[in-house]
Amino acid sequence: MSSVMIKHQGEVVRVEGDMVHVRMTVNSACGGCSARSACGVSESSDKIVEVRTAQAAEFSVGESVEVALASRSMGMQSVMWAYVMPFVVMCIALVMSRVAGINDGLAVLVTLASVAIYYVLLFAMRNRLEKTINFIILKQTK
Repeated sequence: MSSVMIKHQGEVVRVEGDMVHVRMTVNSACGGCSARSACGVSESSDKIVEVRTAQAAEFSVGESVEVALASRSMGMQSVMWAYVMPFVVMCIALVMSRVAGINDGLAVLVTLASVAIYYVLLFAMRNRLEKTINFIILKQTK
């Protein structure tokens, strides 16, 4: 594993067959800011990540683990599908709406609908994408 690999600590909440469900607390980008308690913007939330592994039986509920992407390029691929492509879809839809002579209000609605359709298609393709983005789970060393 690469030393630059991004790892997150979590806790095993369920083990089913070859799937380990891990709860991770994800902090916002300002989580490390010294003014976060006064700001009110910082937030954290629990996320459940499903990690498929042949060693699932070796993990137990309540165990502390680390979860990472199998390669750094998978993280970039995830960012592309979740953030870059919707932005591109939004820009294309807005430009095409304006070129077609649609008024501003309707152009905005068309743009939002295009992004919504993109996310529906992305959701429909989640099983295919799940096969290309793999997580690694590691027991935490003390």
